[in-house]
Amino acid sequence: MLNQVKTAQLYADSARGIYIPQYFAETIDWNAIDDWNEDEKDILLAGPDHESYWDAWDSILNNVTTVCGGVLWQDGDLWIVWPDQARDAVSEYCETMEEYETTHIDAGNNYSFLVAESWVDTNTDSLVQALQDCDGIDSRWKDIEPDILAAYALESFDMESGHIFSSHNGIVLESFPVGEIEIDLESLGIDGLTMDYIRESCDAYIRDGSTLAYISTDAVWLAVLNIETFNAYISQHFQD
Repeated sequence: MLNQVKTAQLYADSARGIYIPQYFAETIDWNAIDDWNEDEKDILLAGPDHESYWDAWDSILNNVTTVCGGVLWQDGDLWIVWPDQARDAVSEYCETMEEYETTHIDAGNNYSFLVAESWVDTNTDSLVQALQDCDGIDSRWKDIEPDILAAYALESFDMESGHIFSSHNGIVLESFPVGEIEIDLESLGIDGLTMDYIRESCDAYIRDGSTLAYISTDAVWLAVLNIETFNAYISQHFQD
């Protein structure tokens, strides 16, 4: 995980009004910023009466960066924000959370209870058909009532990660698209102003005024019959 993201720094209060650009020119360490020229500096130092004052300021706002990656942003107040660092933190965290939600077995097991909850008669019919076409199943399954087979199957599956466009060689009892993943970015420590600055430039959709981000994925979790466990239930059935 990246280090704590830099918090936006207030450089000039809006109370300075039209003199904010001049104040900036008078107080900034020009050696600590890039992408400016002497003409722009001189114009700002001359103050708001200069005919090119606002053009020069617009150029400074849109182009200047600090040597440590900060940019200028004025919303009344003048701020220095560090968007690249914040965007990188959001991107890295979202990738980590997407990997967890789509590949970590703990995330997959969160879907496991839904297999039984969503089971209906058509699932039992599909199971029986799949058993007929599957190698490795104890042949005595044919002598067991379908409802009992379904009960055994519901105790004999593993959750596996997959993709909506991929197939599986085993018997899939149910599949659950992951779809949209909600991620809380609060732990990154990104202040609200910086979050507003980067919101529309992040790959993830970030809800306005919040730290909640959303990403979409084609991943699915599959409930796949564990043949070894299922056969053990069949064997126990005839022992009983």
